[in-house]
Amino acid sequence: MKAPYILAWEVTKACNLNCVHCRASATNKTDPQELSTREGFALLDDLVNFGTKMVILSGGEPLLRKDIFEFAHHGTSLGLRMTLATNGSLITPAVVRQIKDSGIVRVSISLDGVSSDTHDKFRGVQGAFDQALRGVRILKQHDIAFQINTTVAAVNMAQMDKFPEFVKDLGAHAWHVFFLVPTGRGQKVEPAKIQDYQSMLENFYKVYSSAQIECKATCAPQFYRLIKEYGGDVKTKGCLAGTDFGFVSSRGSVQPCGFLDVQCGNIRNVSFQRIWTESPQLNLIRNPEKLKGKCGSCIEKTVCGGCRARAFEVLGDMMDVDPICWYTHGQNR
Repeated sequence: MKAPYILAWEVTKACNLNCVHCRASATNKTDPQELSTREGFALLDDLVNFGTKMVILSGGEPLLRKDIFEFAHHGTSLGLRMTLATNGSLITPAVVRQIKDSGIVRVSISLDGVSSDTHDKFRGVQGAFDQALRGVRILKQHDIAFQINTTVAAVNMAQMDKFPEFVKDLGAHAWHVFFLVPTGRGQKVEPAKIQDYQSMLENFYKVYSSAQIECKATCAPQFYRLIKEYGGDVKTKGCLAGTDFGFVSSRGSVQPCGFLDVQCGNIRNVSFQRIWTESPQLNLIRNPEKLKGKCGSCIEKTVCGGCRARAFEVLGDMMDVDPICWYTHGQNR
């Protein structure tokens, strides 16, 4: 089994916000059991030796870790493409200088609304929208490449049409849309309805195909089936969990992705490479012939694959049907 091309590492669960949809159920307290600096360096070394190319330093809020730029610098020195996923509220000119010096090549800022009322409601802190925009402006002033990440649920679905122009005007290099997976605190958030999900993906395709900025749909594997139906070039499978994408938690647990809370081993006990290669759970999720229900009989299961995290959280089985899929067996739209 080849290494995951991208590895998201939850460097901490501590966060200065209180997002209603937080996968990690983050709090403002630092977990004393999170990986140490030394253990983090060892993880990066292991990833490079295995063949991983890109690491996302995530959280919680990764900028709360005092050694975050040590990790970034170490990964960069090894040849890894190091990126940072932040809520943007802690970005200052001094932080940006550290971002540049550490070799981080891209920063993602989370914006879940085009106005403060929607975003602040999502983030659980008044003023979070203005803080994120301030961070965006500072990144832009210092020529740091950044993208906007947006989580879609019922509460902000009505603003999705406004996002493409909003993101473009900010000067972002990309817009990555995450469709809510009901995990962590996200279990209490109302997801988009199936018909709204379908409509959103079809509208997103128009933005994607215009290619004004890079656009990517995450936790929405049906989008890649749509691309194929419209005659586009499908360069990646819809759900990459456990194949080209992996996740390591703040305590060292390896998972197929951050939204799929299936623990496959811990790097404190076994090397990442061995876990990734030998884990029964990971080898199961890689086999499309083990998919169940209409996902198992779907004509495009190797293109889409369904969201395994959503199946796990809603139905209790990561190989079951993606419950938000609108397709019927053997048919297109």
